[in-house]
Amino acid sequence: MTSKKHLAHLLLAIPVLHMAVLASAQSFEAAFDGPSADRWNYGFNATPGVRPVASVFGYTGDLYEFDDRDGQLVIAFDTSDLITPGAGEDRYLVEMVTIELMLADPLAGGYDPTIDDWRTHLAADDPLHLPDIDPGRPIELYATGFRNRMTDALWTESSDFSPVGPFGEGVRNAFAAQCMPNGELLDVSNCITDGFTASPIALGVAEGWAPGEKLPEGTSLRFTFDGSDPDAAAWLSRSLNAGRLLFSVSSLVEAEQEGGDFIDLYMRENPLVQVGVRRAATLQISGEISTGCDAEGDFDHDCVIGGGDLGIFLAFWGTNNPETDLNHDGVTNGVDLGILLSLF
Repeated sequence: MTSKKHLAHLLLAIPVLHMAVLASAQSFEAAFDGPSADRWNYGFNATPGVRPVASVFGYTGDLYEFDDRDGQLVIAFDTSDLITPGAGEDRYLVEMVTIELMLADPLAGGYDPTIDDWRTHLAADDPLHLPDIDPGRPIELYATGFRNRMTDALWTESSDFSPVGPFGEGVRNAFAAQCMPNGELLDVSNCITDGFTASPIALGVAEGWAPGEKLPEGTSLRFTFDGSDPDAAAWLSRSLNAGRLLFSVSSLVEAEQEGGDFIDLYMRENPLVQVGVRRAATLQISGEISTGCDAEGDFDHDCVIGGGDLGIFLAFWGTNNPETDLNHDGVTNGVDLGILLSLF
């Protein structure tokens, strides 16, 4: 058989081999019509675990010692019944996540679907102050981080707010967190005090409404994101491996003493939610669980380097596919074939 005919013969097997690649990962697509736990994460919440509505707001005054992101909301989804846990902390590849929350009161201050620079929250006479060019403040979704020996596995909706009571900055056990490299979670509760603009996983979007409009009670806010951010993707994978996702909802809409245009959100304990008239947080998530076989040259991830991998390799002959370009010179060719054969 000539080399050209031999190559053609090998390429005939490629569609079957690609099917094997797809079969080597376990796909998942799950929908949760309510959280397994939700908690108004506020120091003066006298009814943790049974609160019907949660208010998210900020406080940047100096009359009291509170976090900049004072009123937060933690929502938890136990995922293990629908998404197999324990496959490995780096094996869950999330394609899309959608969380929906519902306003429990009108949002009168103006709908804002954009991130605001931290300097827009400074006093007008501060030399670093920047004007906020649009009305309202965004509603932001973050990961949830923990301190004071609290963990995602130990946290419940009735857990203590902090070990020292409601006052103090950076003391709450659970906090809104930005996903960082190396698996770290950065507390963003005091981003104005610390002088940085936090990066949420997603912003609340009210479909069909224009920025600046007043949103009525019952409006759904949708938070959608994919796995393209490697830091958020790593956090999602670790959480799915443990079987539990915990998100924090926050906004820096400014609170006022005994008032203010708070952002109120329905909780699962609300009577209107329990009878199906309104909704607490919902979650839709899709992706796949990889097999965990990532050795160089194991293109079909079956934990064996053999003929299947050779067929896939030949399908990318002459291309710059980074997976089959084993010597990283920008092209899949005979040099890479030699490397692959040495790994058989």
